[in-house]
Amino acid sequence: MSARLWCCAIPMLALASVVGIAQYVSQQPAHAEAIVKHFFAAGGIPDSVWNHVEVVDDSFWFDVIVKQNVGIGEGYMRGKVKLELLPFFVALLNGTSLGTRWAIQDGFPIFKYIFALTQLPRDLTGYLANMQTRDLSVRVAKTHYDAGNDLYEAMLGPTMAYTCAYWKGAQDLDQAQINKWNLIFRKLESSPGMKVIDIGMGFGTTAKYMRDMGQLDVTGVSNSEEQVKWATAHVAGPGLRFILSDYRDICEDAAHVGTYDRLYTIGFLEAVGHHNLRSFFKCAKALLKPDGLAVVQTIGTVDFEPGVEAFTEKYIFPGGNIPALPSILSGAADLFVLEDFQNIGYDYATTLASWSNNSESFFKQRPKAYSPEFQRMWAYYLRMAQANFELRLLQLWHLVLSPQPVTRNGIARQL
Repeated sequence: MSARLWCCAIPMLALASVVGIAQYVSQQPAHAEAIVKHFFAAGGIPDSVWNHVEVVDDSFWFDVIVKQNVGIGEGYMRGKVKLELLPFFVALLNGTSLGTRWAIQDGFPIFKYIFALTQLPRDLTGYLANMQTRDLSVRVAKTHYDAGNDLYEAMLGPTMAYTCAYWKGAQDLDQAQINKWNLIFRKLESSPGMKVIDIGMGFGTTAKYMRDMGQLDVTGVSNSEEQVKWATAHVAGPGLRFILSDYRDICEDAAHVGTYDRLYTIGFLEAVGHHNLRSFFKCAKALLKPDGLAVVQTIGTVDFEPGVEAFTEKYIFPGGNIPALPSILSGAADLFVLEDFQNIGYDYATTLASWSNNSESFFKQRPKAYSPEFQRMWAYYLRMAQANFELRLLQLWHLVLSPQPVTRNGIARQL
């Protein structure tokens, strides 16, 4: 081998040796545990977090090193670790560099840099690839919304509303969901006989409320086969129909373009993706009449993220992307005027707590309906989301939008 090749090979061999040694050391349970706890401490995560953790299988520690939150979540799902979920997530995120102090880390933010490095594959994929194309957008419907209507019926209750409720003056989940419907209905400022489109539609119960409350003609659109089937079987009727379709196809259909007086979308923007926000708002404007009005309800984040965190991507919402406010406003710029904005993010924590309790009751009553692994996955997802909303790491926004050029003098603010 030439001297030049040796000069190149020696550093590569040295690096491979270091990586191999590091992997061997980290696979030893005692060393792996020490590495994880040191990393947590570097991020300001208090030692009290371990009061909510009982490790059953020591391979859990290496899983955390290699897969971070996916490692923790899968360890919980597979019985390698027992967690008191909500206290664990609150301790993990409250006042720590992983959570509420992410943007204001003191000193040299080594924790942030290491964590960002572990997220690099996700970030590069999110920046470079459109993960919400027509073909890819079906994944979340198949993975999540088509999971099983029996679980959703038990978890969501009679309203079948799978989005944040509005708890102002409400004593239970059902009333809070009806409050949310009523709030959006009032923001739409509709008149009897108007044509309304619901992009996303869920199980169709919101559309039914809008039709009944306002004597409206409502069309719901979803790419979830199970949701459209359920809605068609349970709530469809005169003045209320549901279409199985990608929203982009509706926007290109001459039978729909420019025919709607009002448009609303609830919990759908998170499935649109930052690459497609501009085209989504172009689509919304195309569907509306010039004097139309749109209401958007969406989960939001303060800091731009090109994708969702890894556990959510793998098990819950593949291809999901929680939008940042600048991304939304940029997508709607020169197409719409923002008439009103409201943040009811904390209400989602209360909503998720209710869903968690209802799910736990369902699994106790029907323990064989879903595997123990699925049940723990579901609990992990709901409590993790609850903690994020309790600590205001995630928000819930309402935007009221008028198409440009604006034909109205303003709107009546609704709270």
